Amino acid sequence: MPHVPPEAVLRAALDRELDRGAAADLTLVSAPAGYGKTLLLAAWARDDPTVDTAWVTVDRDDNKPSRLWASVVAAIAGCPSVPPDSRLRAPWAWRPGALPELVADLAAALAALPGPLRLVLDDVHELVDPDAVHGVRILTRVKPPNVHLVLASRFDPPLSLPRLRLGGRVRELRADDLAFTRREAAALLEQSGLHLTPSQVEVLHTRTGGWVAGLRLAALGLEKAPDRTAFLAQFSGDDRSVGDYLVGEILSGLPDDVREFLRVISICNPVPTGLAAELSGLDDAGSVLDRLEHRTSLLSTAGQHPAVYRIQELLRTHLAADLERQGERRVADLHAVAARWWAGQDAPGAALEHAVLTGDPALVVELLHRFAVPLLLRGDLRPLRRALSFAGTDACGPRLSLASALGHLTDGDLPAARDDLDAARRSPPDGDDPVELGVLRAVAEQFGAGEPGTAPDPLPAGAPQPGDPQPGHPQPDDPLPGDPGTAALARLSRGRALLGDDREGAHAELDAALSLGRRHGFDHLRAVSLALLGVVAAGDGDLPTTRAVCREALILADDHGWGGTALPTTARALLSYAELMACETADAERIAAEGLTEGAGSASPAVRFALQAVHGAATFDLGDRARGLTELQRARADFGTHGIGAEQAAALAMLECRLALLLGHPAAAQSALAWAAQRTGDCGELVTMRAWTESAGRHRGRARALVRPVLDGSVPVLLPATVVDAWLLETSIAMAADERLAARHALQTALAWAGPLGTIRPFAVAEPGVHELLVHQLGSFGSHNEIARRALDAGLGRTPQQALLSDREITVLELLPSLLSLDDIAADLTVSVNTVKSHVRSIYAKLGVSNRRLAVVAAHERGLIDSGHR
Repeated sequence: MPHVPPEAVLRAALDRELDRGAAADLTLVSAPAGYGKTLLLAAWARDDPTVDTAWVTVDRDDNKPSRLWASVVAAIAGCPSVPPDSRLRAPWAWRPGALPELVADLAAALAALPGPLRLVLDDVHELVDPDAVHGVRILTRVKPPNVHLVLASRFDPPLSLPRLRLGGRVRELRADDLAFTRREAAALLEQSGLHLTPSQVEVLHTRTGGWVAGLRLAALGLEKAPDRTAFLAQFSGDDRSVGDYLVGEILSGLPDDVREFLRVISICNPVPTGLAAELSGLDDAGSVLDRLEHRTSLLSTAGQHPAVYRIQELLRTHLAADLERQGERRVADLHAVAARWWAGQDAPGAALEHAVLTGDPALVVELLHRFAVPLLLRGDLRPLRRALSFAGTDACGPRLSLASALGHLTDGDLPAARDDLDAARRSPPDGDDPVELGVLRAVAEQFGAGEPGTAPDPLPAGAPQPGDPQPGHPQPDDPLPGDPGTAALARLSRGRALLGDDREGAHAELDAALSLGRRHGFDHLRAVSLALLGVVAAGDGDLPTTRAVCREALILADDHGWGGTALPTTARALLSYAELMACETADAERIAAEGLTEGAGSASPAVRFALQAVHGAATFDLGDRARGLTELQRARADFGTHGIGAEQAAALAMLECRLALLLGHPAAAQSALAWAAQRTGDCGELVTMRAWTESAGRHRGRARALVRPVLDGSVPVLLPATVVDAWLLETSIAMAADERLAARHALQTALAWAGPLGTIRPFAVAEPGVHELLVHQLGSFGSHNEIARRALDAGLGRTPQQALLSDREITVLELLPSLLSLDDIAADLTVSVNTVKSHVRSIYAKLGVSNRRLAVVAAHERGLIDSGHR
């Protein structure tokens, strides 16, 4: 049995697979050279000394059946568990005779053994003699159950494997199973004395595909390399040591026509059978691929696709380098064949990748005209960017310049997008469809003008300005284009144009674009439509819808790897604000932080401002009030004079103004108010902020007079939630004036507005009188009781503080909201009334209150009792 070096990597999972093979007729370990078959089996055999292993390493001389079976019998006879009187220990009894009888006698002798036995035949690929192979085939059929037969080979032996598989009688381990995992590769390299970084291990594992011989050859090279990073960047199948191994151990045994077949298909990995046929000119390419997979294991099927094959990566790069030595023109011609084949399969990404590799700009531009818009709509931007970069937008005409602009806008690169727009304006139409061109131009110019609802930054001189009549742009009454992609973009453009003036119309158009995206697999258009529907919902104050559509957009972005682009950053800004207003404060803080980190290079100034402001407000709400307000103020200062929509300006100014007043900084509140006044015009938000300021200064009469036009609707609001803020201000003023009926009416109205909107935060930052009234009136709000309970549970910065009170004090505190007298509480707890009074005095002292009503309010605000206690 081969020696197992002490530094060998243990592979427990494969050992278990080998153990399971004991119940089958045969265990087959089949993989090309260098996958560690022999070492795996030797380590497995030595790992369990309770079961004997008879090991035979087959060589070419074993093609004589007499020699083969003499070796098998000798290996078995050498096992300690074979009794001295066993026929297996009598060499004279095993003289060559008729093959079936000899193997049958061997099986009978094995069946007589007192215990189990493993019989390993290594390098079975060396057997080519029909009689020798036939004998092994007979053994697989007649071997007794106590014998675990294991064959190791570089390719599948001719043993009727399909029949064995059909009956579940064979356990197989192949190249994919034997390939080292990243963890195993790291362990192998460590044991070779190499201490690589995780990223270096990742590169090497990817390059080798976990091929053990490749990893060992790389380790030898790394030991001598002065620059490991440079070595890893260049390491491939064209490396001298790797190439020598591949040729000597793998390729030299293949016919010339098979080697040429492998060369031509090496330009694509994985390779479908149809493409292999086009590249090789062989009608039976599928059969060739199947034979190579099962007879050599040089290829494997790719995942769940039986008609798609993958070549081991180092072998593929060796073959590709060999192909390149035949001439650049030959390689370019093969890539052109692949490009057109993939185009015929409606696989634009692969088609463009191969087209670029031809070095033929005309082919690239031809395919770009066909596929640029579908790639944009699907969000498959990498091949599109590469192809556009290769072709050069100036030579592509207006259609592709506009496609390039949309790609740059997806990345948040506004200057590059505007350069492309300029190029599109300078280029003649050159036969482009004017309808599609108008749609592309409209979308590019709309999204290039800034965030929805913002005042755009200046466009280049001479460029059409937003709001100007745009010839060729899709209008609401225009018929939709017949092409689904162009029709979806037209819907998106119409919806985007209506955002500022007609949210209902915008919603209808964007919902139609979303439906087209879902129907045709335009995932990026779906995500953009969802984000814009989030803008519509946020403008309507509809927090549940905002949260739902933005979450769906972020799931799409995450699934497709669009993190860091403008789309998910915008969705995070909307979602974080919605979570903040729903009092999901920790989520709001986390989402805003993710947006600031991942969208650092793609967020527009307005989106970055929103993320910073929400993060500051969430930080305030979570208890770090001074830092939260400072972050809000810094966000506004960093934003500077960039354009911003009135609704966003009002929303963020109200966050800052309210928190400044809560911290007792009226000057800071006034600063936020003045900033908003310059960007919103007259609106209910400005009125409400002025009323807040007056109320904070104890000028409640003036505050009440100021807020009255918001309450009666004579002053319009930009944000529906502002009406909730206004009625809560009226509630607190009425409570201060001891107008309980008016206060209850105002609170009931605030709850009626808040329920459909899903907005909770205004209650969390309201005056204490609002909380007091909620506590005492909870359960009497009819259909609004649920929103009242949520509002009460959302006390600002609440954290459980049971540690302040003893268990008995908590018990007494939970009974204070009831109508029980102290005598009743004493009777209920079976203690004296003096004991209850003592507990109540202690509760008052610890909560900093002076009466039972305030103790209940404070307990709710600190999370000591929940809103279910009545």
